Amino acid sequence: MEHLQCDLKCLSRDILADIMARLDGSTLASAACTCSDLRGIARNQRLWKQLCNSTWPSTALDEAQHLISSSTDGFRRFYADSYPLISNDHKDANNYFPIQPTLISPSNFALFIDVYYREKCITSSVLDGIPMETDFGQDDDTTTGLMSWVLNCPFKVVPSDINDEDIEDGDDGHDFVSLVGKADDRCNELKEGIRLSWVLLDKKRGKAGNLSSWKPLSVKKIWASNGDYILHFGCIIPVQECLQLPHNLAKCLIVARCNIEEKQGYLRWKEVSMHIEDTSGAYVNGGKSLIILNQALYCSRSNNRHAVGKGYIQFEGRKQEIIRKKKLEETLADWLCISFEVVILLILGYRILPI
Repeated sequence: MEHLQCDLKCLSRDILADIMARLDGSTLASAACTCSDLRGIARNQRLWKQLCNSTWPSTALDEAQHLISSSTDGFRRFYADSYPLISNDHKDANNYFPIQPTLISPSNFALFIDVYYREKCITSSVLDGIPMETDFGQDDDTTTGLMSWVLNCPFKVVPSDINDEDIEDGDDGHDFVSLVGKADDRCNELKEGIRLSWVLLDKKRGKAGNLSSWKPLSVKKIWASNGDYILHFGCIIPVQECLQLPHNLAKCLIVARCNIEEKQGYLRWKEVSMHIEDTSGAYVNGGKSLIILNQALYCSRSNNRHAVGKGYIQFEGRKQEIIRKKKLEETLADWLCISFEVVILLILGYRILPI
């Protein structure tokens, strides 16, 4: 039987490049594995830059160009690292993390933040360095930076506010969109429509990772406010035993807040912040948080976003288990104290009162 063959050499390089420019990232990577001709075309950084710009509009901003292009293999590596989500499949975190540097500075990292509604970008931000009130210096005994990290959200982005006149005029600006769906089902509409990407980049090593769950893990309305909603994104990060965290797990929690004008259904993005928690619900201090973020860049990845959400549910289950045990211990301690006081009162009454 005669085998049909397609000789790509009969096509010009420009035509092949135009065809490959229309592919998505995973298809482009697969095509590059078929032959040397396609592999050479797929190494063109302009293709991967185009993919990154369409997937993460923040990478197209002027302040992002030197951050990505300065790293080895630039946009191709950025796409490969950032498109799949972080997974906590590994059982033993000590087997795959690199040796940690003695000092991790917030200035080593860059942040690329993009928020979408119904596949339309609402807002994009790039931060060269993690914003903190006090940076970590050479003195290891300095606690000011650690305290500011604990008491304030270590990563915080506040897009430009939209004033009341813009809302009344119905201006569809960069941070301002009109919601679809029923007014009495805003939580479900936000959960189905809002997407968030939070990419962390190590500028020195060129390693990146998406710390977001892409879809909201939970959506809650703040009833005391006028149309404010809280959305939770994030991922579960396995950590090394040296950090001494319960279950050797940490939660990277991204908290987003938006406001919906109830009458006309306009959505205004207010702020995004991120912090690290352990399974007991306690905030992790600044020093450990930097180490955890650095380790997150080397975690396993998965394109199965349902599996990522399942890992989050398992983490919350362990958290509730710890909380129940803590409440039980506190209840037992209270009963012991009450029993001890009753015994003391009986002894004193027996000694003092006449028979």
